Amino acid sequence: MAKIELLFGGPSTHDEEISVENYAYSWDISIETAVIRQFRSWISGLSNKTDDQGNTFFELLLFIGANEMLRLPKITAGTYCHKGFALPKMIIHGNRAVDKRTGNSILLTESYVNTIGSNFEDEIGYEYFEYRQN
Repeated sequence: MAKIELLFGGPSTHDEEISVENYAYSWDISIETAVIRQFRSWISGLSNKTDDQGNTFFELLLFIGANEMLRLPKITAGTYCHKGFALPKMIIHGNRAVDKRTGNSILLTESYVNTIGSNFEDEIGYEYFEYRQN
């Protein structure tokens, strides 16, 4: 099955930086580890919550940018290495979504994926770099 990996860096907002620093201090761990744990916590929590119509946070992010309600494949968090550093990534487990109105299968194009990544950065505060598809 195809996977889409959205690659992120560290916090891009002051509030999220403070949150990560406090987490690192509280758990006596490195900032790098705190960034990854906090990112995973965001992804896990937001993947499992839905609004009263059954839409996930990520589906709503896509709707904001693309004005389409699509049922997305499972989304999880992971890590990747860049210049010796472990950084967080979001993994979409599949490359197709389902249009909630018509039931048609839709390919998750570059535009859709970048909309999710950019809107996640805007809403949650982790810098979005790029995506890669396996």
